[in-house]
Amino acid sequence: MRSADPARAIRETYLAATPASAAAARRAAGSLPGGDTRTMTWYAPYPLFLTHGEGTRVRDADGRWYEDMLANYGALAHGHDHPALVAAVTRQISRGTAPGGPTAAQYEHAERLRALTPSMERIRYCNSGTEATMWAVRTARAHTGRDLIVKIDGGYHGTHEWGQVSAFFTAPEDSGDAPTRPRPARGVPAATAADVAVVPYNDIRTAATTFDRIGDRVAAVIVEPVLGVGGGIPSGPGYIAALGALAHAHGALLILDECATVRLGPWQRRHGVVPDLTTHSKVIGGGLPLGAFGGRADLMAVFDPAGPDPLYHASAFGGNSLSLAAGIAALDRFGQREIAHLDLLGERLRRGLDAAARATGVHGHAVGEGGLSYFHFGDTPPRDAAATARLRRGRAELRALLHLDLLHAGYLTAPHGLLCQHVLTEPATIDDFTAAYATCLDRLRPYLADHHPELLTRASADTVRAAI
Repeated sequence: MRSADPARAIRETYLAATPASAAAARRAAGSLPGGDTRTMTWYAPYPLFLTHGEGTRVRDADGRWYEDMLANYGALAHGHDHPALVAAVTRQISRGTAPGGPTAAQYEHAERLRALTPSMERIRYCNSGTEATMWAVRTARAHTGRDLIVKIDGGYHGTHEWGQVSAFFTAPEDSGDAPTRPRPARGVPAATAADVAVVPYNDIRTAATTFDRIGDRVAAVIVEPVLGVGGGIPSGPGYIAALGALAHAHGALLILDECATVRLGPWQRRHGVVPDLTTHSKVIGGGLPLGAFGGRADLMAVFDPAGPDPLYHASAFGGNSLSLAAGIAALDRFGQREIAHLDLLGERLRRGLDAAARATGVHGHAVGEGGLSYFHFGDTPPRDAAATARLRRGRAELRALLHLDLLHAGYLTAPHGLLCQHVLTEPATIDDFTAAYATCLDRLRPYLADHHPELLTRASADTVRAAI
């Protein structure tokens, strides 16, 4: 029998099922603000505390297993305990993790990364995607002698200063700010915005107008080929290439932030776009922290210590042997077969989610590319971050309830809608998940009828009314 108050039932079920996570959250709050150390992984009333990972599953503190449909926000590709990755890390840790000098692991990993991303003729290592984008932009500024960066409104490139100008989470969900006005996040100096120009995603006309106005001061344009936390929105046909042409026409560089889209093959190889600089992280570390940036040999020569006036690059754990060992094992098992499998899973997932929405009479669409997907409530899929913000406005509770109900069904997802799989995930798992998604949407229909009737088709709304 359908609950008359599905929101209350979903919350009460979560509280009853997770007492150990509740206790862990209380203890963690004594040392960590909010009881967590990553903003993205917190959710009300408290997040699950995870204790184990095995294959494509994770276990919480109460001993319950969940199929992992998130892959640590896309950072994992090979599951949680792939034997080859475990063996590589075990071997390396007995030899040392960060000896403090060059190691063979650095060039061995770089050779594999160059094969995966041929535009990265020369590579430098760091520890995260945040560092990788920071250094790629510094490279562009050093090469061009210019300071200004063009970025996408809602584009997420990490948590350094300029990266937190007009990132998706720098403004309230209901912000009415224009998508071309730079918005520094709280705590970021207002002066930072003076070095950042912002343009909407998938809008080459506005980008052209911006370059016509300030192009002689632009060092680079940085862009995600699929807009990540801004909604999983793929770039339109020819858009990235056109951005690169604009940049080059004005003496600026094109930086592709492929920290997330490396799991697509990476994106630039799939679509035949050759950037000047590329950033990678996530998958390339095999489950350990690793970032990389690189590009044309003449651009990266600025880091050569034997050259004139080299750019100083320091990092105690940059290119550490442990992360590189895991990354080498991961890249050796991330070829065309694995990428094609992730593509198949992603296409199957998006078709299944669209079918789940149709079957339950809920207006919603899955978007994404390859093994990177999102689900959005609403009539029309978003084209840019501003459209994503409009689709999410006033619907935070709805997304939270869907997330909790999916946990009850045994699936770990993200409250904001991201879905990523592992190369070990089976197609049948995708089918089971989309069936569970349909069940959760159906359970939420009375809530939708009361709070978001615009998200129900007329036939679905009539069915809900008849059941009351």
